[in-house]
Amino acid sequence: MKPAGTVVAFGHAAALAAAELDATALACEVLGPGEDLFRRIKQAEPGSLLLVLAEDAGDPGLAAAAKAARILRRRGGGEALIVLPAADANPGPDARERLRWAAEQTEACVVQPVRSSWADAVRCFLEPLSVFGLVGVDAGEVHKLARAGSFALLHTRQETLEEALGLPGVREVLLSCRLRPNATLREVDEPAARLREVAPKDAHLVFAGPEVPAADEGPRSVAAVLF
Repeated sequence: MKPAGTVVAFGHAAALAAAELDATALACEVLGPGEDLFRRIKQAEPGSLLLVLAEDAGDPGLAAAAKAARILRRRGGGEALIVLPAADANPGPDARERLRWAAEQTEACVVQPVRSSWADAVRCFLEPLSVFGLVGVDAGEVHKLARAGSFALLHTRQETLEEALGLPGVREVLLSCRLRPNATLREVDEPAARLREVAPKDAHLVFAGPEVPAADEGPRSVAAVLF
């Protein structure tokens, strides 16, 4: 059976972020850095979603990430997301154009975390596919969001999320509310209602509510704003 996802981590910091994840719960395989990384990529059973955690946002880092994604797609993997190192603020116009260029060049969806992390990107896109919760989402919707040539800004903080929603070109938003076992639907309904208020009227909104363990130290919600 094809795993829900394959996570490839380039570099020590990305590997530490990937180590925060419960690969069993996420039904994914995590491939960490090492001299034999590409050999392991060529032998892996690729997942329906591919998340490549790039060591840096420069051309060499993008080239390595794109190569990994291409190999996995050729082996039958699904849509690829290349996740860059985190930024402290929403990118300006020039930086957004760089993200768009990177997405076109790599033929992937490029994700820029904003005051969030590589692990949060995996949580946002992969948990709705693999973790049961109060609010489920059709897997096809997540795959459509991760289309090649697009880019996304990833948020765990309301203030930076709302700032991103005011940027030009917003097409879709994926809001994944990470619910603890004693949660109620109110913990999804209230953020969803707020998102409907502030998001562009023509943006497609997707909501998910995967249930995570009570001791999970990750964020309460993660949102990807896609352009």
